[in-house]
Amino acid sequence: MKKFLSLVFVAAVEVFLLSAQSHNSKQSHNDAVTAICPVQASSGFDQNFFSTGEDGFIIKWSQDGQGEHYQICEVGIKLLAVSPDGNLVAAYESDGGSVNKVSVWDWTTLTRKYQRKFSDSITSLSFSSKGTYLIIGTATMDGALFVKTQGWQIVNKLKSKTSIVNYVNTSDTEKSVAFYSPTGSISYYNLLTGVLKQKIKVMNGLEQVVMFNNNIFLAGVKDNYIHIVNAFQGTSVASIPASNPIILSTTKDSNLYYLEYDGKNSYELKMLENQENMKVSNPRIVKTYKGPRGSNAISTGTKHGASIYLGSKNGAMYMTDSDPSITSQNLIEYTSNPYTKILSMAPAPQNFYMLTESTIYNSSYDSGEIKTLANVSGFTNIEAYDSSSVVLWSKNTRNPVCLLNLQTKEQKALFTPANNIQILRIQNINGKNYIIDIESSTSVNVFDMEKSQLKNVYSGLGIQDAVLVNNGNLYVAKSASSNPQVPLVCIDLTTLETVPIRLGGNVAYALSTDGAIIYGINLVSDENGKTTFVFSYNTLTGTITNILKFSSEDSEAFTTLYGKQLFTNIGKNKVYCYDLSTKKRFAYNRSASMPQTICKNGNRVAILNYDGSISWAEPSSQNLTADWYLTTDGQWFEY
Repeated sequence: MKKFLSLVFVAAVEVFLLSAQSHNSKQSHNDAVTAICPVQASSGFDQNFFSTGEDGFIIKWSQDGQGEHYQICEVGIKLLAVSPDGNLVAAYESDGGSVNKVSVWDWTTLTRKYQRKFSDSITSLSFSSKGTYLIIGTATMDGALFVKTQGWQIVNKLKSKTSIVNYVNTSDTEKSVAFYSPTGSISYYNLLTGVLKQKIKVMNGLEQVVMFNNNIFLAGVKDNYIHIVNAFQGTSVASIPASNPIILSTTKDSNLYYLEYDGKNSYELKMLENQENMKVSNPRIVKTYKGPRGSNAISTGTKHGASIYLGSKNGAMYMTDSDPSITSQNLIEYTSNPYTKILSMAPAPQNFYMLTESTIYNSSYDSGEIKTLANVSGFTNIEAYDSSSVVLWSKNTRNPVCLLNLQTKEQKALFTPANNIQILRIQNINGKNYIIDIESSTSVNVFDMEKSQLKNVYSGLGIQDAVLVNNGNLYVAKSASSNPQVPLVCIDLTTLETVPIRLGGNVAYALSTDGAIIYGINLVSDENGKTTFVFSYNTLTGTITNILKFSSEDSEAFTTLYGKQLFTNIGKNKVYCYDLSTKKRFAYNRSASMPQTICKNGNRVAILNYDGSISWAEPSSQNLTADWYLTTDGQWFEY
């Protein structure tokens, strides 16, 4: 095969946000709450607070119970810090593996002010007392980094490295800083000179660390005990047995408050009272609660004044207070879940198909009506098949792939995958329908709908995607680390001969095609860093063209082709529409949630977001027409 490389047009993708908007509602997080931070008012008392979750959302909660929702990433947010004025929010984004990133957002404009990627995990995140620095604790011997919030440059504030730290506390004047290291020490530095003033040996391995009582005491959790030490002397003050404790107190508290959970549904709010700065009292029960249990149990919390804010493993938020009570109370959920998540969409003969956990609907922005087509369960994805049928499947499972007739409601199992389905697509080649089935990144299967036959056509490591083209050949996107060592290969389905396509880069994925030209994403990593390209490959001429460029890594991007319009979310935050005829592009304004995929029917574009909402748009305008959420009673709610 003859191949040519063309770089006639490469448009750089902007990674900053413009015209972004948040949504206000009482909707909870879609996954576990990971951190809660109150807003420290400069004067008076501010009951506003922020929460983050595994769903990648940051929510600012107000006194009226409404939350301002905005998603910053598609992975979990593990740590959160809020600047003293409440305007800047810092988040540690991580998938628990290779993705470790700290970003800072101006909440007044919903714009990202700073971002830095790390090769190791982040152990602490905090703003200094006056907001001069963002202090990032890393799981390396270098330890803490100081980022000056004016200009966002890393500055060398210390004369020596802190090593690994998981708690940082600056004095009110920002003249000194204290670090707790899980290796078992508290280190005090002079921030004006950068000199280590004192290093005190204390208990190692403490988690949920906090200094309280004017920083005289330091507390942390280890092995179902709350340990308190004198932060200036290193001596043990108390070791209190506690069941699944969550420390709630902050540096503003004189006493230590914590929540104890019995593993069923009983919670106790307890207090250890400071006694003359020398010791603490035995645990005193402030009040008891009945609350969420098991997989819905409280996962994190904090105290702000007399208010206590709690978050659960299922994303719900709770609010209570520290006022003593002799009667048991029920934890009252602060949030509600009025919306049903749309999992997948597909073009219908008229309007769009929309799949939830239990139902297939038909609707569109133009009609404004929603019609129930069928009740289903166990599926995460829907694909249009013909005028009366759809194909249903479930991502990352071995559940059968089914054909559902929407008129007769007859459901037929087409085949059962041998491994977890990663990607499934339906293609019509020369008048015949095929299903392309990619399983566990190791195999590509083709199901002949006419013959009801499933055939394995390619096996290997790091398989990302596959498409058929008009000549009957199959093109597979994969990692270049597996043989043959290229990110794109062609498979002759008659002979199963494999031909490498000399596309450079480390891995290709997210393919789409018009039958002759293949479009996809290609990640290139070299000495200059990582770059993500949207490329095209002409199967007739062998020409490779890079269309869009993103100067970073984006392993979750998609491409979707409708006619001469190519859609992609390269860069994560927005959907781009690229006209293949005119070589012009524009970006759709994004909503509160990040775009997950796109669907087009006629002149209507539907962007399906990560939170299950739909952003409606037109093919020729960057402005969103509306954001729709499906309510639990089957109605549309519009922002």
